[in-house]
Amino acid sequence: MDYPLKTLSQLRPILVGFRKKAGLTQKDVAARLGISQQSYAAFEANPEAASVERLVRVLRLVDVEIKLGAPDTTASPVAAKAPAAAAKMSSGAKPPAARKSTRAGARAKPAAEVPPRQLATRRKPRENW
Repeated sequence: MDYPLKTLSQLRPILVGFRKKAGLTQKDVAARLGISQQSYAAFEANPEAASVERLVRVLRLVDVEIKLGAPDTTASPVAAKAPAAAAKMSSGAKPPAARKSTRAGARAKPAAEVPPRQLATRRKPRENW
């Protein structure tokens, strides 16, 4: 079954759904990757910031393949006007539960700016995987 991926924000629930369908916990996936559970949790919380190599490694663990291609232009006339490439993920799994959207017409609040003193906080070194 194919799951079209149109925005990066769709990546997190898809990853979580495939991991759970495979019957794996974050700790299980982290152990197979040779990293800490905290590192994998950070990856899963923000997968759009990860490299493609890391994403592919995780998807291989949960037996998912990635297919890149143009969207199906026969589905609707709107799709014919948008020739942008679409990514699809295939697996025997059912699609992960979709997030609930905000009510119609609701506007997103602008992100609050982070004071400069908070940006200078010390971070732990990242694990290489």
